[in-house]
Order: sequence, then structure tokens, then C-alpha cells
Amino acid sequence: MKKLVIVGLLTLGLSMPSFIHTAKAAPENPPSHHQAPEEDQAFIKKMAESLGIKTDGKDGEALKKEIHEALIKKEAKNLGIKTDGKDMKQIAAEVHEKRLQAEAKKLGISTEGKDPSTLMKELYEAKIMQKAKELNIKTDGKTLEQLSKEVREQLILSEAKKLNIKTDGKDLRALANEVREMQITNAAKKLGLDTKDKTPKDLLKEMMINYPDEVKKLKLLPFHEGPMMGHHKRGKEAIEN
Repeated sequence: MKKLVIVGLLTLGLSMPSFIHTAKAAPENPPSHHQAPEEDQAFIKKMAESLGIKTDGKDGEALKKEIHEALIKKEAKNLGIKTDGKDMKQIAAEVHEKRLQAEAKKLGISTEGKDPSTLMKELYEAKIMQKAKELNIKTDGKTLEQLSKEVREQLILSEAKKLNIKTDGKDLRALANEVREMQITNAAKKLGLDTKDKTPKDLLKEMMINYPDEVKKLKLLPFHEGPMMGHHKRGKEAIEN
């Protein structure tokens, strides 16, 4: 349930925490016998260099770890969180909690005496209800899971319509992917990037390296199927999809 809540919140555009879109820039640690493709190794190196991380003599695994830590520390600094004497787990937890509290405040949800898990659940429910109202979805007699599924479907169809994408004969997964790719391409064009002969995957990588703040603002449509199963690892998708 906890994972569902997290991805659901991010699907709905909840900025918790904003660094997460780039903190997973590289794929999660693969088995030791697996070597990331050469193009992914190059991407990891460029990502590290963009963050001022020295890359000489370091393999992909070491660089991914440093990238992840650098992004967390950067976000902590932006939030005014002191990092001296704290390990990464503690810093990440503080960033996460502060973001949750900020989002709760926006929605008028009291944070007093609530742990992060409780806040996440309340934020998830509030966001589902908010989006359902915006999309004119009736909520009476429906479970949260049913509502989240309907919200996801309507979000996909709504975005497809905005982008003039035909929906006939397409399943939601294929449609969501098509919308997502167009969102990435359009964002790249707005940033003045050359999109010729580049896949959406290539463009997202380029934006993550050169325009990380813009990537954090992107509200890319979730790729995965299932009730509100938006992928919270957008950077990771840039490599794996």
C-alpha cells in the first residue's frame, strides 16, 4: 500500500520531493554480473559531470551512488535542511518529510502528530478526490482504488485530447506512452533542443543533464498500467524505456 500511495501521489503531480525526478537518473543497481549498456554509461558520466562529480577511475555503480547523494544534498540545501553530521538516509528522510508537510499545508491538511506514512495516505486520498472533482468523476459509493483507476484513465484521455492524439483502438498503456513521448518532445522543443533523429528517451536524458530544473517541473503522464501506478522514477525510465 505504501508504494501505491507514493506512486499515486506523484502521478497526481505532487512534488514530493522534487529531486526524485532526477535522483533516479541512472538505473537502480543491477546484479553484479550485469553491465549497463555503453550509452547508459555515457549518460551516467555526463550526469555526474553536470553535478560537479569527478568521474576519473570510477565505475557506473560508484557514480550512480554519488549522483543520488548529490541530488539529495542539493534538495536539502534548497529546503534549508542542515546536513552536517547526518547520513544520507537521515537527510533523505528529512527532505521527504518536509516536502510532505509543505504539500499538506497547501491542501489544508493538519500535520500535527502525524508521521510521514500517515501524511502520505491522507495526501493521496485528498489528491484523488481533488482530481476526481476536476475531472467531473462521481465519487459516491466508490472505493479509493476505483476512483484512482478512473482518475488515471481520464487523465490519459484528457492529455491525449489536448495533444490531438487519436485514441480509437488503443489501450491505455499504449496511449499513455504515446502521450508521454509527445510531452517530452514538446518540452524539448520549448527548451530549444534539436529533436531531429532523437528519441524521447534521448531527449529526456539530454534535458536531465542540461535542464534538471525544467525536468522537475514536467508532469509526464504515467507509463505503467494499474490504479494510479504512475512511475515515480522518471529519470530511471529515461534509460529503461
